[in-house]
This record gives sequence, C-alpha cells and structure tokens, in this order.
Amino acid sequence: PSEVDGNRALALLKTETILKSGLPPTQITVKSEEEHRPSGKRRRVDDADFGNFASSDGSVTTSGDETTETPGSRLTVLAEPAPEAVAKCGVKASMPFSVLIVEDTDICARLLAMQLKKMKCSTQRAENGQVAVDLLRDSMPGTFDMVLMDLRMPVMDGLEATRLIRNELKINDLPILALTGEMSEDIRSECEEIGFTGFFQKPLPKKKLQEVLAKYKAARDGVE
Repeated sequence: PSEVDGNRALALLKTETILKSGLPPTQITVKSEEEHRPSGKRRRVDDADFGNFASSDGSVTTSGDETTETPGSRLTVLAEPAPEAVAKCGVKASMPFSVLIVEDTDICARLLAMQLKKMKCSTQRAENGQVAVDLLRDSMPGTFDMVLMDLRMPVMDGLEATRLIRNELKINDLPILALTGEMSEDIRSECEEIGFTGFFQKPLPKKKLQEVLAKYKAARDGVE
C-alpha cells in the first residue's frame, strides 16, 4: 500500500470517511518524529475543521479555542470535544459544497475549478458525459451537491448524460446546470424537458457563479 503523510491523511479522513459518513472526528492526535512547529501544525488541523490537536510530545494541546502547554507530558487521549464541534456533527453545512464539473476542454475545466476553489468548493472533473454518468452511478448519494454540465462533448454529450442521470439513475434532486455557448430557445427548451435545473451561457461570470452557489448551498443546508 502507498504511504501518506499526516496532512494527506487528514485530508483523506475529511473527504472520504467524514464526507461519506456525515460525522466529523472529535478526537485526533498528531504525531511526528521530526522537529515541528506546533502552531503551524495546529493551524493546519484547524483549517481542516478538526476541533482538537495534540503535538507528539504532548507539549501543546487544543480543544476548541483553548490552548494548553504541558512540558514533558505525552498525551494520548484528548479532552472532550468543544460544543461547537458537537453541534456540527452530522450537519452537512459544515462540509465544502461539492461540484462535479463535466467539461471536455482542459483549460475551461481548470479555470472553472480554480474559481470554485476560491469560493471554498471542492470539485471533481469528468471529461465527458459518459464519465459523469459512470461516476454518479458508482458514488454514494450526496457525494456531489451540484453538476456543471457542458452540452457539447465527445463520447457522450451533456444532453444524453443528463437524460440518463434523470431517467436511468433516478437522480432527480441533484442540481444539474447547463453551461453552453448555444443560447437558442430550442436548446433551452430541450434542456428543460430533459431535466436540467438551470441554463447558463459560457463563460459564467464570477458574480453569477457566486449567486448560483449561494442559492444551491442554501437549499442544501436548509436555509431559507
């Protein structure tokens, strides 16, 4: 099996274990045989939304907003999780908004992913409609919060992919937004009939993208 460092392990815990189970960890111990800077490690753990931190020698521990220094001790069990961490437990609102980008053009996919990352979203790319259908078929429900779907792609276009997602996979509550250079009423009507949630012209302006994300994130989180 391949080896991963602590930071990568934290990322995998958050995106794989936690995202799929809906439960963030409330206890974690960070260990290292190397010289380290506890404040730096603590910051990385905080950024990953974990409530507690312990350095390998037990010299620095945190729980919520409190920091305790205990020279010479070695901590193996952390304090009870902060109330804020408990309050978030199982609440999807604490997780990044996950967007599936279905786009065959590399530069378009990269630019869109960069924009979404700046807006605190997690992204995954499918190079064509067939890849997107296969990915959604093999994914657990709720893995993705929204799909940005190009219409014209090789292998399988966005129209056929969305038709299969709605009719074959029976995924009807997932927002699928069409991104296209074609703005004719015929294409718009076809997208509506197939089951697209929205229809937007490429490139999607930053302000409009922010509005779209805010709308569907609020819907996901149950915020009116």
